[in-house]
Amino acid sequence: MKKIIIILISFLLIGCSDSGTKQQKVEQPKTLDVSIESNPKKVLLNETVTFTAVVKYGNVAISKDAEVQFEIIENGVSIGMVSPKHLGEGKYVLDTKFFEPGEKQVIAHVDYKALHEMPVLAFQVMNGEEEEPF
Repeated sequence: MKKIIIILISFLLIGCSDSGTKQQKVEQPKTLDVSIESNPKKVLLNETVTFTAVVKYGNVAISKDAEVQFEIIENGVSIGMVSPKHLGEGKYVLDTKFFEPGEKQVIAHVDYKALHEMPVLAFQVMNGEEEEPF
């Protein structure tokens, strides 16, 4: 009888210690990654420039459920928000022109799930005959 009790206790101890060694895989929270760029890089008066934002959640391009707006700032003053065109594969584009030279910024405001990102692209709008400063 003592042998049976000792064997049962041994199995219980082995079972308890084995369950403690299993590790649960905890998924790391994903981040919202937004990049913005212009084409062409040198922005000239009265010429079309395309701004593109690429939106990813972790490594996945977001094409649904993201709210994306571009804010345009001229010489430190916001002139408003514009909804870009969605091209799919996480790409959002805006074609526009600038009619006054000066410092400008485009901010891509992106909301996805409970996350908000707003990368800023700063640039100078120049006359066609002006040279870029070094």
